[in-house]
Amino acid sequence: MSNLYPRSKVLWSLAASGLGTAISGAGNSGGWAGAGAGDDVPQADFETAVDLRDVQDVALFAHVTAVTSSPAFLVQVDLYDDAGNVYLQVLKTASLSAAGSAAPVYAGLHGGAASSYLVMPSWGRVSWTCTGGTVTGTDIFLYGR
Repeated sequence: MSNLYPRSKVLWSLAASGLGTAISGAGNSGGWAGAGAGDDVPQADFETAVDLRDVQDVALFAHVTAVTSSPAFLVQVDLYDDAGNVYLQVLKTASLSAAGSAAPVYAGLHGGAASSYLVMPSWGRVSWTCTGGTVTGTDIFLYGR
């Protein structure tokens, strides 16, 4: 495939993770699993749940179908350096607090604005926090290209 017409792909989704779609606390797609700094060949296929090695741009989509109480639900992308140090909330959504609310955010080499230009390391994770209530029917997708 030519770089002239890059195609997006799902890097991670809540539905495919098996974690469930009712969220009432903090969570993430998975932590660092590397053997050490600068692993040339990871012990497994992935160091983290989100492989960014072939990605220049990401789009994070979050949607909630229903809420109970007054939740403040935030979804973000955290990044790992090659030593496994995590850099929190490099990309994050606005707070989702109402039924039917959605929040897309974008970043990468071709960011929509200078504030969203981002050179990403090889590994990352999707994480979230939910306080003050519960969100249900939650969809979280991280796309890359």
